[in-house]
Amino acid sequence: MLNKLKMHYKKSITTDLSQQTGYLWFITTDGEPFGIKRSVLAESEVQLLHSMFDKYEIETSLTYNSSQIKWKKILSGEHTINEQSFYRFIHFFSKQPITDHTAFTEAVNGLFPEEAVLLFNEESKSGVIIETSKQDYNDTPYEALKDMLSTDFYIDLSVYIGLFNYDQNKAKQIYEHERNNFLTVKGSLPPRSIYTISDILPSILLHEASTETKETLTDMLAEWLEDDKETINTIKVFVECNMNISLAAKKLYIHRNSLQYRVDKFFDKTGIDVKQFKNALAVYMAILSLEQK
Repeated sequence: MLNKLKMHYKKSITTDLSQQTGYLWFITTDGEPFGIKRSVLAESEVQLLHSMFDKYEIETSLTYNSSQIKWKKILSGEHTINEQSFYRFIHFFSKQPITDHTAFTEAVNGLFPEEAVLLFNEESKSGVIIETSKQDYNDTPYEALKDMLSTDFYIDLSVYIGLFNYDQNKAKQIYEHERNNFLTVKGSLPPRSIYTISDILPSILLHEASTETKETLTDMLAEWLEDDKETINTIKVFVECNMNISLAAKKLYIHRNSLQYRVDKFFDKTGIDVKQFKNALAVYMAILSLEQK
């Protein structure tokens, strides 16, 4: 079977275990491991290979430096440090195991300053980058983080940037709270390169809202969704663009007069002026609630 695979995939198949980056690894019934370049495989081929062969788990050994050991103990609860100094968690989650830890670490280190600390979780499908020096958003390519890592390692990566923190005594609690919040609402979030608290907070609030609250929100727009989905989507984009008509029109590929017409139409039918912040916020939450429902 392995010989037939080699004939089919030619230079895209390997049995060299050192070549981990960009490969999917399997093991034959005879116990022979082999890897195939992820870039040459269609999704149907991946599913077929998984149905025919067991996944081969490549053993990886992690050697942590002193900073990594310190933070690993903090996040596990082994150490409690009463210290006031800046830190922020950049959480990442992958659908596939990240097998080449060395190459992944080098890629992350190329984006972040030396003070950043990278830790993998045990299953190697997630981890955290800990910023220990405050970086200006424009100086660190957060937007490119997912794209670069996903492209280089052929993995579907989600990145969530946490809040600024200073009390290291609460680091474990904050880490677990941020991680759990993101995983709770991850399935209902729209696709983005990265997520921040402002991206996930509406979904968190809706997730924890009572049934009565959700009904109140959905009742605001229930008939609208069936009547005019185009206008509802326009209002959503308008709010996401900070009620900037020119920016929203550009994003929707329509003339700003057309967008203004839809905003006015929404006001005429509902009596809600979404150009006012508190009204826009209420309508936006109602739209998200309807989408989740």
